[in-house]
Amino acid sequence: MKLEIAHVTFGYGKTVVIEDMNLELTPGVYGLLGPNGAGKSTLISLLVTNRIPDKGEILWDGKEIGSQGAAYRGVVGFKPQQQSIYPELRVKEFLYYMANLKEVPRKEQEKQVNELLVRLNLEKHRDKKMKALSGGMLQRALLAQALLGDPKFIILDEPTAGLDPMERINMRNLIGELAGDKIVLLATHIIEDIATIAKEILFMNHGEILLRGNLDSLREYYEKGKREGRMTGVEMQDEIMILENLYYDLFHV
Repeated sequence: MKLEIAHVTFGYGKTVVIEDMNLELTPGVYGLLGPNGAGKSTLISLLVTNRIPDKGEILWDGKEIGSQGAAYRGVVGFKPQQQSIYPELRVKEFLYYMANLKEVPRKEQEKQVNELLVRLNLEKHRDKKMKALSGGMLQRALLAQALLGDPKFIILDEPTAGLDPMERINMRNLIGELAGDKIVLLATHIIEDIATIAKEILFMNHGEILLRGNLDSLREYYEKGKREGRMTGVEMQDEIMILENLYYDLFHV
């Protein structure tokens, strides 16, 4: 099971947002970090086939995702950043509605919905309207719909947005437990969300993956670069901005 991004370029008009990106993901949790405007949202849009690359291709198990149609959509579970989704629907209605959209067979829908309500501690809230949920419960409901159909590739966009520190801890622990043999891409601005559960951390800026590695390897890269004086050149400014300014806490988690 593998997702490959091969020489992908995408832009809006003359503005290039993703430039010649190459990336390979295998089962595990990946943390996607980057400043606003780095291209994270555009990358996610490409991965869920809302947009098509101008150049290059995205492959799932060796086949271009756009050509797979419903087969690929059945592989992907997506939790968007937007939280005001179907506010008048009750939680169970929302999950059944999303199960239909994802073409989960009707004979499996009740089983999956009930299992996810229990697994994500939503059973007591199943009859509440989405708009009446607390921030933590709403994020759990959105995560539940992403897990419908047992997807192999899960994309989570800011899954801890708006949560208090304890809820953030609970959510990231839950994500770590649910990952299993799946590929999980977790986009966030909060380093603590992925420092303990990510197989690799991906630093994105200017439409490129500038650095990737686990916490220890990135710390070693940074400290070695400091010792050798490699973190002062103009060509290193993006790495310096990310490692020292935006994500200073990376080395203190």
